[in-house]
Amino acid sequence: MKCSPAPLVHAMLARQLGRLGINPHSGPPSPERWQALLALIGNTYEEYEQLVYLVTRAERMSTDELQRSQSALAEAERIAGLGSWTWRPGDEMLLISPTLASLMQLPASTRELPLVLWLAGMDGADRVLLHDSLRRATRQAVSLCGELRLQVCEGQQRWMQYHIVSRPDPEQPGALAVSGTLLDITERMRAEEQVRTLAFQDPLTGLCNRARFFDLLGSARNQVNDSGEQFALLFLDLDGFKEINDRHGHDAGDQLLRQVAERLRHTVPPHDPLCRFGGDEFLVLIHANSAQDTLEALAQQILVTISEPFDVDGRRLSVGVSIGIALYPRDAMSTLDLVRAADTAMYQAKQQGKGRVEFHRPARTI
Repeated sequence: MKCSPAPLVHAMLARQLGRLGINPHSGPPSPERWQALLALIGNTYEEYEQLVYLVTRAERMSTDELQRSQSALAEAERIAGLGSWTWRPGDEMLLISPTLASLMQLPASTRELPLVLWLAGMDGADRVLLHDSLRRATRQAVSLCGELRLQVCEGQQRWMQYHIVSRPDPEQPGALAVSGTLLDITERMRAEEQVRTLAFQDPLTGLCNRARFFDLLGSARNQVNDSGEQFALLFLDLDGFKEINDRHGHDAGDQLLRQVAERLRHTVPPHDPLCRFGGDEFLVLIHANSAQDTLEALAQQILVTISEPFDVDGRRLSVGVSIGIALYPRDAMSTLDLVRAADTAMYQAKQQGKGRVEFHRPARTI
């Protein structure tokens, strides 16, 4: 009996038969065996098609999920103000996230940024700090963090908290991959500065308050003790302020105190601290190792400045000022005793007719 020619075999089935050690072109040893092999291979082909479909679907789902994860991460970065970057030492470019591009006011599509341009965007001192941190990260696995200022545009800076991590690079054995984040903390820094301001500033005049001034006195005392020089303290008390308060009310008195503070700012050297000590009392710390005649000249200038009439709600109001001066360490060895010495000198000025300047004179001993 003559056997019919072997049917054409699909290339996919031919490869499957080859893996089974069968030459599909030589024909089966018998029609039954051939049909059995075709049935076996046919089932294998169907299972393969199903596998291809499942794998393709899984890959598509993984790609979709990855895109969704990346979108969620980008949105989280945007909301948090957190920008991320990666860098391989030796490369000239950083890979940056959309949020980091936004923080640096770059086009939204920017995904690569030259390292030198990134460093150039930092404030001078912070640029050196960041450069040193990157150098450390290229030599060993590290986790570094700190704060720096980012120059986002001409004259505008943003405070950033940076985090740098370096780990072994899985794609380059023996090398390190460096990545990091920048978190915008500008609003937090502003809030902290506001808290510090409220803690150390007189709310009415904007001058430093008593607590802050005693800190400055303590620092000045320590510097003088190291240098062997001296500094001066001026104690100012307004003359006639109570009458203005009683006659025109506290609102008029507050306006006048603000104007007094402003005139003092323009009279006292800018590096010498001013303090509203309380009520209508003010303190001035003169850091310079000034001679007595220089201090008296400054005090006389303050007398003249404060004696000029003030415009308060269209009314011309006038006050005077009495000033006492004490020197450290000549008149006292502690900051509190120095304030008391200047206060005593101020009262001596009031007792001698007000609108005067008096230096502290130690009490005579019998």
